[in-house]
Amino acid sequence: MILTIHQPEHLVWLGLIDKISKSDIFVIFDDTQFKKNYFENRNKIKTKDGWAWLTVPIKDHSLSTKIKDIEISYSTNWQKKYLNTLKTNYSKAPFFNVYFNKVESIINKNYKFIIDLNLALLFLTLESFGINKKIIKSSELYISKDKKGSDICLEICKIIKVDTYLSGSSGKDYLKIDDFKRSGINVIFHEFNHPVYRQLWEGFIPGMSFIDALFNLGENVKKLINKG
Repeated sequence: MILTIHQPEHLVWLGLIDKISKSDIFVIFDDTQFKKNYFENRNKIKTKDGWAWLTVPIKDHSLSTKIKDIEISYSTNWQKKYLNTLKTNYSKAPFFNVYFNKVESIINKNYKFIIDLNLALLFLTLESFGINKKIIKSSELYISKDKKGSDICLEICKIIKVDTYLSGSSGKDYLKIDDFKRSGINVIFHEFNHPVYRQLWEGFIPGMSFIDALFNLGENVKKLINKG
């Protein structure tokens, strides 16, 4: 049984989709501290001038606020701007009209918390890529509050009783591999070679949100993961 863990990003990129596809269980690390200027409330899309951020505004919060408690700000009509940005940059994509209404419906639901919006988009992502995995929030697990880094990952693996932990490549810098071995848990590191596919505008830019591949490839996105 393979488990992977990751923060609940907004409009996830292909690398994370690939990592989820290679796991049996995906634990959403939602009770860790929110990172400013990271990917929890924004991600990249391609434009005619290169790439740009697509962002969901959030309310002011303390630095210690956990991701699951971050609230979306509705002080401006960000949804209209957000959706118009997608229309401006992807309306000519081959499968834009197939999927845009699904994205629009999610964005316009007025979720209170960013995690709920992110999860709704994640479920759309996995469905579109034909991926069906068990998903658990870390906040639903009883994890010792004094655990950090490698110890948290190990404890989650123990709680869920898996035999293999699929880590991101950065885990090589902080995971205590010997601790996992003593607990009978194998650690493997995820490596992702970004596939090249047809995009709008000249040149290929890797690392875009899944929405870029979805609008450009439609059902063919399911083939991308096997190429990664």
